Amino acid sequence: MDILISVFLMGLLGGVHCLGMCGGVVGMLTASLPEQTRADSKQILLYHFNYNLGRILSYALLGIVFGFIGELLSSTLQMSVFDQVLRIFSGALMIMVGLYIANWYTGIQSLEKIGAKLWAVLQPITKRFLPVKNLKSAFLVGLFWGGIPCGLVYGALSFAIVSGSAVQGVLIMLAFGLGTLPSLLLMAGFSLKLNESINKPIIRKLSGALIIVLGVLALWVPAKSLLFGDKHHHFQQSIQFPQPTDLDYLV
Repeated sequence: MDILISVFLMGLLGGVHCLGMCGGVVGMLTASLPEQTRADSKQILLYHFNYNLGRILSYALLGIVFGFIGELLSSTLQMSVFDQVLRIFSGALMIMVGLYIANWYTGIQSLEKIGAKLWAVLQPITKRFLPVKNLKSAFLVGLFWGGIPCGLVYGALSFAIVSGSAVQGVLIMLAFGLGTLPSLLLMAGFSLKLNESINKPIIRKLSGALIIVLGVLALWVPAKSLLFGDKHHHFQQSIQFPQPTDLDYLV
């Protein structure tokens, strides 16, 4: 449950990153709608809800895949140390996402460059559904939208693989996707005004700092177990408390 809350908050606080990464996509998708549809704000939101429904479903499918990979690794390797290292990597990746959003460090972009190769394959397929003419094509465009290179998505997927379960993986990615939903839906209706308010440096730094805190909390537990777990275990073994039978002579 703690992981679900963490990835939901990462998606929610990462809305400032979504503005930069997906703002152009939202504008393009809105412009591709028929003029009559664009004149109705309710219709615009309905179409964008379908875009995002497809996007979140793509995250869920990725969550199943990565969770299943984690399940295979945990059952094959059966290494507690390897599990702790994966958890530390997930926490560190969340910290990098926070640093990126706050504009303090852009190292996470190296992962986005790797993901760009996959997007180069998916993008031509997406164009087949443009311009969007109905809600079905909006959903299909959203399904491919989930393939856009994004450090936030990769951070959430790292938690999906650490979960070691396809079921947990899909729940984690659904929680993340729902966290990103408010900012993207608001962007569809108030893109310019939202961009001016959320993209302020103080908002970016505050959001990034909060994600860093979440990353530190996620990293601390496995790091402490990896560094001090064995020592704590040996310390407990070295202390022999008297058993009730040893105190019989006092009675």
